[in-house]
Amino acid sequence: MNVRLRAGLAVCLISISLVGCTPQPERARRLPSPPSEQPAANLPVRLHQRNWTGRLNQGSCVHASLVNHLRWLNEYELGERWRETYSDGEWDSRLRNRLDAAGIDYSYTVKADPRFLDWATATRRGAILWWKPAHCCTFVGWVNRDGRQYAAILDNNYPGRFELTPREQFVRLWAGYGGFALSVFNDPASSLPYRSYEVIQ
Repeated sequence: MNVRLRAGLAVCLISISLVGCTPQPERARRLPSPPSEQPAANLPVRLHQRNWTGRLNQGSCVHASLVNHLRWLNEYELGERWRETYSDGEWDSRLRNRLDAAGIDYSYTVKADPRFLDWATATRRGAILWWKPAHCCTFVGWVNRDGRQYAAILDNNYPGRFELTPREQFVRLWAGYGGFALSVFNDPASSLPYRSYEVIQ
């Protein structure tokens, strides 16, 4: 057997032995994204802050609402410091002064403008607002149910659940309670993870 024939035969045998050894790329199919999480600022129940009584024997609903809001915005330590520092009743101008002194950036309204809550939902930040007589709660976003839109509220007097009120009714009542809402400019918690693809067999 000549050298040329031997070399050709060796190449042929090596090629045959390698058939099937080359990894084939896996094929994948994109899966549809799940619906947006509702409410948008879906703070886990174990992080819900209950209202507490301060040194003046007053409820601390504004501060409890802000603690909930800060926890959602990944500012857990700031929320704890706020809780240790402030308590009792609060009003919007003093709250803003305290936030300014702490160097915390925020946006607010005093006109019960629903566009502010639209923004708070779209950015997944949520907000705190005057809700119910002489009370402050955490707005965690608009939710859609049965073809209607509702405000989802975390009331620090009743942690562990979200209260729903139809949008039009909510905006009207919110205006009657003073129309104040405030949202801190920090990034919210990440969206819930989901499977985005599957391998095609």
